[in-house]
Amino acid sequence: MDTEIEFFNTVKIAAEKLVESLVDHKSIRLIIHSDADGIAAGAILARALSRLEIGFKVSCVNRIDESLIGSIIGDECSLIIFSDIGSGYLDVLKDRMKEKEVIVLDHHVYVEANSDNILHVNPMIQGLDASKGVSGAGISYFFSKEVDKKNIDLSPLGIVGALADQQDKGEKKNLLGLNCIIESDAKNSGLLETSIGLLFYGYETRPIAKAIAYTTNPFIPGLSGREDKCLAFLKEIGVELKSEGRWRAVRDLSEEEKRKVFSALSKHMVFEGFDPKTVHELVGTVYTFTREDPWTPMRDGREYASLLNACARMDRPSVGLAIGLGDRNTAFNEGEAILDDYRKKVSEYLDWVRTNGNIVELENVYLLRGDQKINDRIIGVVASILLSTGALKKQMPLIAIAKSDGRLLKISGRATEELAHMGVDLGSVMMKAAMNVNGRGGGHDIAAGAYIPESSEEEFLRMIDEFVGDQRKIGVHSGDKD
Repeated sequence: MDTEIEFFNTVKIAAEKLVESLVDHKSIRLIIHSDADGIAAGAILARALSRLEIGFKVSCVNRIDESLIGSIIGDECSLIIFSDIGSGYLDVLKDRMKEKEVIVLDHHVYVEANSDNILHVNPMIQGLDASKGVSGAGISYFFSKEVDKKNIDLSPLGIVGALADQQDKGEKKNLLGLNCIIESDAKNSGLLETSIGLLFYGYETRPIAKAIAYTTNPFIPGLSGREDKCLAFLKEIGVELKSEGRWRAVRDLSEEEKRKVFSALSKHMVFEGFDPKTVHELVGTVYTFTREDPWTPMRDGREYASLLNACARMDRPSVGLAIGLGDRNTAFNEGEAILDDYRKKVSEYLDWVRTNGNIVELENVYLLRGDQKINDRIIGVVASILLSTGALKKQMPLIAIAKSDGRLLKISGRATEELAHMGVDLGSVMMKAAMNVNGRGGGHDIAAGAYIPESSEEEFLRMIDEFVGDQRKIGVHSGDKD
């Protein structure tokens, strides 16, 4: 409990810094990470700042590079807030932004670099679980609530950020750690209800066949992305698709029908040659936002997160931010179209991987070369899906590579919970290996990434393979991590 108190004290100090900037009439620059969690965090902060009637501008970024640093230095804004990004760049910020006041609200692996003008809020500093216990949006929510208690109505976006970062790691696919405080705030404010159900995409909103087809986490071979096959699947097991002329959603299924679907999916996975245990990922806690309209994606926490994720992955973060800020017309309609395009892209990339056999087995990791075929913003999603299907038989992380802009490579690493339990921490591996080749990396134990010079690919991969092997040896000798 002392560690939580210490963390919230740093949140309070950061909030006080913001309030002080109001007195001095300082303008604010908000830098957010361009993923679903970062967009949710940005929406929280933007709404909180708007309520204070502060002038600010928002930038959505994948990384902190020289171009961004230059634009910040030349900006008139004197207070810079980084959200869901920044911890891995503290040394750069310390060296290059001495004339600016900086607040970093992040939950990723951090670089040790103290500076009087940088206030770093990260639960990892206090030893709290930042990988599964709180998201970037969650930290931005705590910060905003400390600024003004009425910002408690932004708690649903904190839940969205946690679900976007797949922090639903509890026994019933529920949220853990500091996220429980956000969940409690949302429930006590009448903004959230939870229940146990099937976690198909579109639980509240989509016809059952479409909900199964739209589900990619976990990926269901032969059904994900194939609505026609899902219709045939449901008819074969005797599930009624309509009631009184209206398409039934997953929420309309009886308990018996849910058991029937679950059992049939398990048999389907075996038939397709995949681990049937993967289907257990489809049962868990449903997060319903009561103030959102029924039959809209924002009603369900995971659907909301998926919508923001698609906007980020398809390089349209401004659309996701507008949705987070409350636009349920133009931005929402755009977001739906972006989501459809995104799903088609993911299916196309997965087909390419299966057809071309691009996965290579190294000593301690699998390697997927996306080359220029797979978009660098989607390569991590492809890696997550491939790992989740159980198609890779050995218990090893998957490292995926795609060409990024300039002469950079985007590296995405994914590991299972079992590997993390055995001592593997991809966040620290990525950070160490990337820094050794003049790149930047970091993240969490089971999901991490890096940007490295194209010329350093082989050396970087050699180190990744070696470092993961070392971590597993240490895990074996010291006993599994708790």
